[in-house]
Amino acid sequence: MKPNGDRGYHTDTTDLGFACPIIMPSRIRPVARTLHATRRLAAAMARRMLFVTRTLYCNIRRIRHTPQDNELAYQCNICGRNSYAPIAHLTREEKTCLCGSSVRLRALIHVLSLELFGSSLTLPNFPLRRDLVGIDMSGAATYAQRLSKRLGYTNTFLHKSPRLDITEPNSSWIENCDFVISSDVFEHVAPPIERAFTNTFQILKPGGVFVLTVPYTPVGDTVEHFPDLYEYRIERSNGKWVLLNTTREGILQEFDNLVFHGGDGETLELRIFSKRGVLSELQRAGFVDINIHKETVSDFGILWPQEWSLPISARRP
Repeated sequence: MKPNGDRGYHTDTTDLGFACPIIMPSRIRPVARTLHATRRLAAAMARRMLFVTRTLYCNIRRIRHTPQDNELAYQCNICGRNSYAPIAHLTREEKTCLCGSSVRLRALIHVLSLELFGSSLTLPNFPLRRDLVGIDMSGAATYAQRLSKRLGYTNTFLHKSPRLDITEPNSSWIENCDFVISSDVFEHVAPPIERAFTNTFQILKPGGVFVLTVPYTPVGDTVEHFPDLYEYRIERSNGKWVLLNTTREGILQEFDNLVFHGGDGETLELRIFSKRGVLSELQRAGFVDINIHKETVSDFGILWPQEWSLPISARRP
């Protein structure tokens, strides 16, 4: 909108429904502003109503739906919705609720609730306890915002703020947390991996709880893909990803056949844990009350057809 002498303002009013510019007297401008604001508000309300209608429709379908023999009806303990899914789809990673939760994510909230409150609550029913301070390491958006509304929870990241490098945590984190969550992160942390477990222990207050998931094998030992990793970079070479490493001794190494989680070139898998290896690292760091949570919680859609890569809880004494 541009001044046009004493006659008022010259404006392009395409948004008002006119096909060409007009001369708008100054006294008309408040009406135009109100019209613009009303249209924006109406559009926002329409989007909100569409979302509510879709959610209500999906919930009615779930209420009316009678689960078949191969299905499980449950309440998602992250969003609180009543849901159902074929039992074959209730795998560790498959999203089986409208909110995007999987068995792994629902199990995280289940274990956290048990450890903090002594019973398994849905996240919407967590008590409002901002005094319970905790951090997560790149926690899933599915539950992160909801958790931050109930507890003194901070979701941290390696490459953006709020930042946490678990191999070198800032001193402000030390003995600051009542709980720490790390879900499928430690398999990507640079070696030696014992630093990550020791630093997590130090971040917790005495009595604090660590809720951990990592993919692990039921037998054998932890396998480090790059045990001498020191100064390294990942780049494309001849159409594939390669890792170029210089060891502490100055030896140059090159690795191909890399395994990424989250898509090609995303987060590099540095190790495959074993069950024995994970428990040993927790014990070495000083944790006690170490529990592998293999319990079925069908009310919350938590099933474990396999006994590997289960959630683990441990406490700092």
